[in-house]
Amino acid sequence: MTSERIIKRMLDTVSPQFDRREGSIIYDACAPAAIELAEAYIMAQVILKQTFATTADREYLILRASEFNITPEPATAAEVEGKFSQAISIGSRFNYDNVNFQVIELLDDTEHTYKLRCETLGIAGNNCIGSIVPIDPIPGLATAEITKLITPGENEEDTETFRLRYFAALKSKAYGGNGSDYTEKVLALPGIGGVKVYRCWNGGGTVKLVILNSQYAIPDSELVEEVQNEIDPSPQGKGYGIAPIGHVVTVAAATDIKINVSADITLKEGYEPTDVQTAVEAAISSYLEARRQEWCNQSDTEQVIVRAAYILTAMLNVQNVIDVANVTINGETDRITLETDEVPTLGTVSLTEG
Repeated sequence: MTSERIIKRMLDTVSPQFDRREGSIIYDACAPAAIELAEAYIMAQVILKQTFATTADREYLILRASEFNITPEPATAAEVEGKFSQAISIGSRFNYDNVNFQVIELLDDTEHTYKLRCETLGIAGNNCIGSIVPIDPIPGLATAEITKLITPGENEEDTETFRLRYFAALKSKAYGGNGSDYTEKVLALPGIGGVKVYRCWNGGGTVKLVILNSQYAIPDSELVEEVQNEIDPSPQGKGYGIAPIGHVVTVAAATDIKINVSADITLKEGYEPTDVQTAVEAAISSYLEARRQEWCNQSDTEQVIVRAAYILTAMLNVQNVIDVANVTINGETDRITLETDEVPTLGTVSLTEG
């Protein structure tokens, strides 16, 4: 509704015996009100859209979802394993580039390995592998390094992911330890990117949860143990965790299947296979990561399929690659169908100039 249309309707209600032309007293009296009413119509449309979860902005989507006790997943901090040349105190702080870590737990007193937590929430601490330096001097400390990522940090859940989770929660009927309930509760734990729920996998009352971390990679054993303790700690089946009484839950990492690729490639003049090796591996890794993300959205009976044709396409998109032929994956020329608890990761890539 425009201001022009509104003022026309207002003037149409005025008797023709009065001057209604632009610049007249009546016109000038109606014009400001028409402009304000036009703004009100616009705001009414905006308000209407904010009442529906499909079109609501983040602020109002959160309000709508909170009516069903659904809130955005908060940002979490990365947890890593650090190795030191000597014993150090819990609470000691270390720096890696612009990211600080704090020691929170002793892992192995003999090896002097500790768990450290990133002080910055989100993904900032996920790729900090290497030497670290103490923020405050530690007498006698010769070496300190981060050796591996234990629990990936996650950014606060973005709006569209939260919107999809809200609608999924409304449809899933998660309750009392059913499959949807386990899926919802496990995905809410820090560092988890995907889970498959296998019911009665080892007899009545047994549940198996197969997980990937939030980077869609095979989770570390420490993360698997943390999830196990959250869901069904020892003694199992007693209801001491999230799982209901009587459910014996086993948490396991997805099985890593290495995908070994070989192919004949034709390159632009002046290039060798070694010149594109890294880029080709990155392209194939990206395709395999997409398959792992696909696994996270599958049911417990669905399987990931790795296709040679898609790997060929990924390789063709690499700069300086003209043609690709004779692609094999683990010796197969067509496809590989994995088991339901298996995910593909990159193994070796052998390139031969065709």
